Amino acid sequence: MDLSFIIPLYNKSEEQFKRCISSILEVKDITYEVIVVDDGSSPDMGKIYKEICANNGLSYYYEDNSGVSAARNYGIEKAKGRYVTFVDADDYIVPILSSQDLSAQSDLIVFDVKKINTVYKKSYKVKLTDCTSNNIFEGKQLLKKVLENGILNWVFSKIYSRDYLQKNNIYFDISHVNGEDLDFIVKLLLSNPSTIYIDKVLYVYLYSYSTGLEREKRKLKNNLNDMYYIWNLRKSILQKINSNDLKNKNTDIDNEYVKNIFEMYSHIVNDNYKEAKKYKETFEKFLYKINPENRNISMINKLKIIAVERGWLGMIRKYVQLKKSIKKITSM
Repeated sequence: MDLSFIIPLYNKSEEQFKRCISSILEVKDITYEVIVVDDGSSPDMGKIYKEICANNGLSYYYEDNSGVSAARNYGIEKAKGRYVTFVDADDYIVPILSSQDLSAQSDLIVFDVKKINTVYKKSYKVKLTDCTSNNIFEGKQLLKKVLENGILNWVFSKIYSRDYLQKNNIYFDISHVNGEDLDFIVKLLLSNPSTIYIDKVLYVYLYSYSTGLEREKRKLKNNLNDMYYIWNLRKSILQKINSNDLKNKNTDIDNEYVKNIFEMYSHIVNDNYKEAKKYKETFEKFLYKINPENRNISMINKLKIIAVERGWLGMIRKYVQLKKSIKKITSM
């Protein structure tokens, strides 16, 4: 068959899951299968998922909770399609796939994403910048784009040759809880797959502040370690590409790291002062892993580091509330 949709699933609502699979079942022009990998959901939810899958002709597999990376790897092994693609159960697709999209026999096909903030009901399109639609090129040409916070930070909205992944031993690293998508994409691009970009929205990514915060807090130390890993990964990629803008890219990577660490801490401060005091030293440690005294760090990010060091929790909370107010105003 043409394509295997792989859906990792863990205690998502019945409504979310049904919306996800309904969008896939609207695809008509290709042959496909849907593989649902239940990553240790509760027995009650597992029963619901299994029944929904049976009623819609989907393959359902239950595994003990090992994380989304392990679930995706399991899906790759079970897949029978020439291609595989990954869909998170709380998102959905736009059913635009056609046999023509899969006719180029590329190892990697990249589509656009529609990202929606579910709180402010604001959406925007994420594209593969500076690439012409329907042109075939080498995957290594995209390496510089993993230095940006763009479409290559996500594993979804892409279709992968299953044979190519398996021949090149490209799987998800199960040791990561944050940044596993980028890690997978970097491994793939370094293997230099034949790549085509199609300028059409395939994937709808739903995001909210609360879901992001809960995901961060669930395995806080792991998330911080992964942020540092991604910083190192981007630095190593920078050495592998020819860039006329090496200094600026280095600066961007350092500032992005500080910004992300501070944003995570500010969420905790806004949510719970007591927790924020408990984690203060941990966040300081990770901020200083990249020597924030270097000249790459912007003044605003140096101020953020000082705010964490000195425990200016009230100021940090006001910062979060101001950001929320600005987002609310701009979303009107």
